Amino acid sequence: MAARSEMSGNSSPDHSDTASLVIVCNSVPPYRVHLHRRIAREVPELKLLTVVTHENHTDRWRYDPPAEINAILFGPGEESSQQGSVRFARHEWHKGGRIIQWLEARDVRAVVVCGYNDLARIRIIFWCRRKGIPCFISGDANILIDNPRGMKRVVKHLVLQPVLRAATGIFPCGRNGEAFFLRYGARPNRIHLFPYEPDIEEIQLLDASYIGSVREQFGLASHRRRIVFSGRLIELKRVDLLIDAFVKTVASARPEWDLLIIGDGPLRNALESLVPGWLRGRVHWTGFLGNQRQVGALYRASDVFAFPSNREQWALVIPEAAAAGLALVVASTVGSAVEFVHDGINGQLFPPDDLPALTRSLLNVTQEGKIEAMKAASHRQLADWRVRNDPVQGLRRALSENRVLKR
Repeated sequence: MAARSEMSGNSSPDHSDTASLVIVCNSVPPYRVHLHRRIAREVPELKLLTVVTHENHTDRWRYDPPAEINAILFGPGEESSQQGSVRFARHEWHKGGRIIQWLEARDVRAVVVCGYNDLARIRIIFWCRRKGIPCFISGDANILIDNPRGMKRVVKHLVLQPVLRAATGIFPCGRNGEAFFLRYGARPNRIHLFPYEPDIEEIQLLDASYIGSVREQFGLASHRRRIVFSGRLIELKRVDLLIDAFVKTVASARPEWDLLIIGDGPLRNALESLVPGWLRGRVHWTGFLGNQRQVGALYRASDVFAFPSNREQWALVIPEAAAAGLALVVASTVGSAVEFVHDGINGQLFPPDDLPALTRSLLNVTQEGKIEAMKAASHRQLADWRVRNDPVQGLRRALSENRVLKR
């Protein structure tokens, strides 16, 4: 990551006397860069400063944050997967103090803290409250997969409720996130939708020649139809379920269809072994792709997006696939599914871990008389959703209500 370190951030006087909006996040993957770019451009009244708390160096994404989002790195070499660990609690607490010291040297008008699962974030939230600085908690929580039992649930309420109440407002990604935060005491009148979104225009404006070149690069025939999955090849994504559905039923019932798997992970060899020899020419593996334009082109060269993950907070791949105009077959517990899948219109929802239901859904959407109508409906569903759930508009409303911006 080429973001400035905290030391260079502290030594730069250009932001100290400028009214600023600070977003505290644990890393800057491409989807976050896109959203921050939009904020920098569409909220010009404030200088956007992006505080990055972890380098997340084990992630295969390598991205240099653009200058316009003003990224300052406070955790070089640190993994975000460790931030909530008791082992690192003292370290995170002290990091929060360094960030607060950095904030105090600037004219900060509002803060957005992405998440609440480490002591640095909690310390920043309560500091903002003491200072009277509007502070908003954003997160991709999903009530459908929130199932603590007994004392764990009691403790979660006791810990989370005061943190949420200390914040000026809450920024969930969608309806399942809103329900989650309401469960733990967020005030309904302080909730503003702030969903993670992909660069939709980039996906939709890819030209046919580029899509064709990427399709050829991965050996995908132009006359074939494709079901595509994109994500890490790990257990909770349930790619094995998708392969089973294709191998056992869909491949024979739909001889003109292939399966495309975008991504890599520790289960790749095991998953490849599930494909019998006679079908290996119809199951394509790309490995990890760090180029989002390539991923978008492969979506555009496909017809159905299948996502059987049994535990997913939001899943940005769903709006990506909708932007590409794909029919969507998604496990019903995926956080973003309810936002983008209009069951029976542009795809199907199915219960997680249910192979027969997944198989029926794939057979349904791949029918010759349905697939084109479903693909077109995904474009309409996405366009309608964007009108009602634009993250920058949600941010502006929250800032206006709290007198950070003029109405």
